[in-house]
Amino acid sequence: MKGLTLALVGMLMCASAQAGVVMTGSRVIYPADGREVSVQLTNHDDFPGVVQVWVDDGDPQSTPQTAKAPFVTTPPVFRLAAKTGQTVRLRYVGGPAPQDRESLWWLNFIHIPPVQAGQQDNQLLVMVRSRVKVLYRPRGLTGSPLEMANTSRVWLRDGRLFLRNNSGYYLALSALEVSGNGTQRVQSETVAPWATVSWPARVTTISQATLRWINDQGATLSHRVAVGYQDDVRR
Repeated sequence: MKGLTLALVGMLMCASAQAGVVMTGSRVIYPADGREVSVQLTNHDDFPGVVQVWVDDGDPQSTPQTAKAPFVTTPPVFRLAAKTGQTVRLRYVGGPAPQDRESLWWLNFIHIPPVQAGQQDNQLLVMVRSRVKVLYRPRGLTGSPLEMANTSRVWLRDGRLFLRNNSGYYLALSALEVSGNGTQRVQSETVAPWATVSWPARVTTISQATLRWINDQGATLSHRVAVGYQDDVRR
């Protein structure tokens, strides 16, 4: 179709290792008492491009025009040469947030490659979109990102397997492994502070449970987690 260029925005959600433009680190930690934080983006491609950055409140279909989040990014749009980097400043401009737990938003960045002269009009242009967590973190929260197993509980009830996050931090669950009269493994779940999640149980008893989670630096930690009942719940 003459004169038609198709742009697939956000259709390809890829890991950092697959994207040309990547962020340093696996997430953004924003101290609640901080004025702003800096995010480093690097273009590993052999060609330049335009990068657009914004924050949303959890909508994976958000765009810079529709996103809702109390953050300002500077600069929001910039050209990034091949094999170079750019620092983006992130500033919180919202009202008071909960002080007993983290709040979660998402940082988005899209790399728009250049359109070369002489390319066909109906060429498919693919823009790679990445999303990473932005954790707004007050001081003095219950628990620690390094010791999430200490503030988590696992139990069985009515044919379901429950996991409770009794901390003020988001639990980036990599895997939960339980064993008893069988074994069960649950993977990849984000558990909010003071929240409980559950799955259909494939065991009827639990003798041991191991929690694997991802810390602030992107490393996976592992430790046994207490097995019991819903008797250590904040509310």
